[in-house]
Amino acid sequence: MNKLYTTLLIACIAVGFTACNDDNCDDLHLGNLANYPNVLKGTFPTEDQVLELGETLEITPELLNPEDATYSWLLNGKEISTEQTFTYQVDNPCRADLTCVITNKYGKVEMNTSFRSNHDFSKGFFYLADGTFNFYDTEKKVTYKDCYSSLNAGKTLGMGSYDNANISNYNGKFYVLVKTSTSNKDQFFVVDAKTLYYENSAIVGANLNGLTILNDQYALVTGDGIHRIDLKSLSNIKIKDKYMFSIYNGLVFNGKVLSNETYKDDAPVQSYDVNELLAAKEGEEPTATPLDINQNQKTNFVLAKDGNAYTLEATSEGNYLVKINKDFTVEKTLLAFQPAKSSYSTPTIGMVASESENIIYIVSNDGAIYKYVIGENNSLSQPFIAVDKLKSSITATPQLNQQTGELYVVYNQKSKYTITVYNKDGSLNYSVDCGSSSPSHVLFNN
Repeated sequence: MNKLYTTLLIACIAVGFTACNDDNCDDLHLGNLANYPNVLKGTFPTEDQVLELGETLEITPELLNPEDATYSWLLNGKEISTEQTFTYQVDNPCRADLTCVITNKYGKVEMNTSFRSNHDFSKGFFYLADGTFNFYDTEKKVTYKDCYSSLNAGKTLGMGSYDNANISNYNGKFYVLVKTSTSNKDQFFVVDAKTLYYENSAIVGANLNGLTILNDQYALVTGDGIHRIDLKSLSNIKIKDKYMFSIYNGLVFNGKVLSNETYKDDAPVQSYDVNELLAAKEGEEPTATPLDINQNQKTNFVLAKDGNAYTLEATSEGNYLVKINKDFTVEKTLLAFQPAKSSYSTPTIGMVASESENIIYIVSNDGAIYKYVIGENNSLSQPFIAVDKLKSSITATPQLNQQTGELYVVYNQKSKYTITVYNKDGSLNYSVDCGSSSPSHVLFNN
């Protein structure tokens, strides 16, 4: 006899004997129980099912008494079938809970199992588009859409049509800040970078824009001020309260946080002492020290192989590549081109630096990419990758695969997006067609 049915039988006998005492009543209850849906052992899996991508899961529970039985199959709590046989083709990386409820006029039996796909996220890259994580498999040359939802029982990042995100890949986690004006739903998410499994989420505030990881324990979330968030508990306190204030891009460098605090008006780069940020209490506004760098747009900072930080100075008076030394003195190199600009609501189109070579890639406003070899100013005299008129504009910060040296660039032409991958020598490797989906981030977990 099936274990589930045995448990149900014992429970119902106990109820029946409590409800009445004469022999006729006992016979009636036992007769009803014998007609409950009784699933034959071995016809419904009790262990987690692992399937290859493209494989079909098929389950047909067999009953001793199948007359007048009805079936309800629930995938992650949502009914998707009322047939006796459940079939599901695994086309996407997935992880799901499956429930089968079998009912007849005498009662019902509920059985539970789970299944997941056997997939490999190490051979490709993630990209964030349409408010979710997607994966491109470079071996199979296949895109798997909305992997985040299919691996997390239908959960979403809660991103609206006009929202975007700030993501940090740190210590095997994706820390995701949804940039939204909504303050009544989770905006901060912790996701395992290897599996894409959801781990935790929290509400932080409103008008959020910036995320800067301070150390293994804490990060800054900014927008209408500065929140310090505990990366373990996700509790946070607001140490600076100022409407629409944000650190759009930040970098921890030599005990300080370098801060880009403007998206259009001239403003100096500020630095904050990390220890002061960690020790600050609620409302205890940290001290900001300006550096001799002025910016009038969202610009990121990169840490280069030479141990120094770099950013861009873009003002109405000129454009410079700025080296920030460890003592926070600065050296400026005049640029012959205008760096790419980003609006308040779009991702920063910034720089990316190699961890193994003295190279920094910079995007120009006309869509060219310059390759700066540190210490060689003449390397900025002409584009490394020329303007691609067919691909039109670059819409996100290029990403560098630090293992292969390949450069990943998101292009937009008439609202059609591609992720184009260039080899180390600047030659075209391949492109991924994203259709009307606009990727804001390319992410690696290898």
